[in-house]
Amino acid sequence: MATLGLDDDELKAVEQTLARLAQLSSSIQSLKMDILKSNPLPHPSSLQASAQILQRNLQTVLDNLSENSELFSRIAVHPSTNYPGRTQENVLTQLLRKKLEPDVEELVAQGRDTARLATPEGIAELQSIWDELREWTHDRIASYVREEAGDVYTKEEREMGVEKVRTGLKKGLDEESDEEEDEEEEEDDENEDMVDGANGQAKTTALGRGPEPETLLWFAARGDFDVPRNVEYERKSGGKRGYEGVNIPPGSGSS
Repeated sequence: MATLGLDDDELKAVEQTLARLAQLSSSIQSLKMDILKSNPLPHPSSLQASAQILQRNLQTVLDNLSENSELFSRIAVHPSTNYPGRTQENVLTQLLRKKLEPDVEELVAQGRDTARLATPEGIAELQSIWDELREWTHDRIASYVREEAGDVYTKEEREMGVEKVRTGLKKGLDEESDEEEDEEEEEDDENEDMVDGANGQAKTTALGRGPEPETLLWFAARGDFDVPRNVEYERKSGGKRGYEGVNIPPGSGSS
């Protein structure tokens, strides 16, 4: 230990940090293999549990580094004299590297940007983006409903030329739409004619009402339709007297 200049507690702190870094690396590798080998992806609850484990391991490493920051700031790392530096140059360079690797540095920059956006200003900026996106979406939907929803061709097909669109039909879609509209109009006209005919027939039936019951009773009793005026009819208005409503020519009802 004299060559390192560390006492037992400091050496224990270094070994503890090394063990926790190894544990963190193992957890990351395990999660990576689970994602690569699983098809479909692991259940969301499994991914969440793995993420929580990684978070705890990372927090443990950060706490350990913070507690021993003074120790790690004064330790100078250098290879031993008997280390095979020529044959293991790549490993030695990686261990003694002071700067982050390019891909790691990019990830760190992304993490810092994410942390920067977690401020009130960043949240406000993100909210403005979502507001603009929502407004554009509403305008686009309204434009689609007004201009494109009822069109048999897409906007891209219109720009390309509808004559180049292969529909597999002998007639154009526009022609079929016109024919369908004409057929619908003809059906509507027929339905209207049928309704008008039914109404007219009902009116004719209503107008063709027969004689009053009092007239029929008088005819059954006396043999003629000349009901005296002093006989009171139940129908006060619009009643048919005499030969009204009877299909017998006037003048032939009595001898």
